[in-house]
Amino acid sequence: MNNEIFWLIIGGGIVTYLPRLIPIVVLKNARIPIWFQKWMSFLPVSIFAALIFSDIFFWENEVSFNVLHNAKLLPSLITAVVSYKSKNMILSVIVGIVSISLMVWAL
Repeated sequence: MNNEIFWLIIGGGIVTYLPRLIPIVVLKNARIPIWFQKWMSFLPVSIFAALIFSDIFFWENEVSFNVLHNAKLLPSLITAVVSYKSKNMILSVIVGIVSISLMVWAL
């Protein structure tokens, strides 16, 4: 391994670690208002939803709501229903993997 790769790995680690460490150190003894805590609690859900929906509705670099054209729509709906009804993460993942595999194979 040459020096450039080593320093790139070290620099990447520092750049990744600092944005996590700085808020912990700065806000360690700070009193955060309740409204801000409630507002921040929605961030993980909204980020996850944005990632999931953008992946589901974009098929081959275009937005597609056609079930016959977009192989991700029907498996996503099936997985959402199973997840809602069963409240079981492992079952939802298995149903999602099997249904997307069958849909891609069928198209």
